Amino acid sequence: MRVAVARPMPDPAPVTMMVLPVNRPAVVSLMVPPRRDALTARHSCSTQCRKDAMEASPSRPTGRPRTIDPEAVSLVALRMFEEQGFELVSMADVAEATGVSRRSLFRLFPSKADLVWGGLAEFAERFTTALRERPADEPSIDALRAAFRTGATFPEEAVETTRHRLRVIRANPSLAPGGADAQARLTETVLRFVADRDGLPRDDLRAAVRASTFVAAADAALSWWAEQPGGHPADAVADALDML
Repeated sequence: MRVAVARPMPDPAPVTMMVLPVNRPAVVSLMVPPRRDALTARHSCSTQCRKDAMEASPSRPTGRPRTIDPEAVSLVALRMFEEQGFELVSMADVAEATGVSRRSLFRLFPSKADLVWGGLAEFAERFTTALRERPADEPSIDALRAAFRTGATFPEEAVETTRHRLRVIRANPSLAPGGADAQARLTETVLRFVADRDGLPRDDLRAAVRASTFVAAADAALSWWAEQPGGHPADAVADALDML
């Protein structure tokens, strides 16, 4: 009987695989970093602006209505106008930044221009009152200097806001019409005072020139002061009127 013996199979020859390089398309990122242009910047607010916003509408105790500080609201708006541009900031942006409802904001400031011009009306009120209270025998030029200085003596808490108001007005010629009527009334008040105090007809050229000169000098002094890092507006106005 024959027994079959299994012979071992030879090892297969090694197979070499050639890996061909694959040309893969370059990956293009579609994630573009955000651009800080006018559209994204309009909703931003600087650190100082946010601090002012907290003062504009502080948290209220439970059960009590929220108190709104118009001066603080104006300061927030003015900072936004300076940082982002008057035309790019809306009333809705101001309401959002200050935490004040749009209804409350429009009740305090019927228009965006009122956020800028509102506080300057107090200057004319202080000036007119001071001029009326000057001694009857005081020369007109001395009375005007004293009254303009009183008008430019803003409360300490309003000095910084006034500085921003004047900067925004100067940077935005479109706001000029908003103050034209007030300046015309102020000039007329000065003209009448000069004419009455100096015994001149109200249509006298000397009275008209003196009135326009004083008002223009005070306006120039306030605009100059607003661009300075410090100082007080009353001092700038007094120095300017002393030059006349």
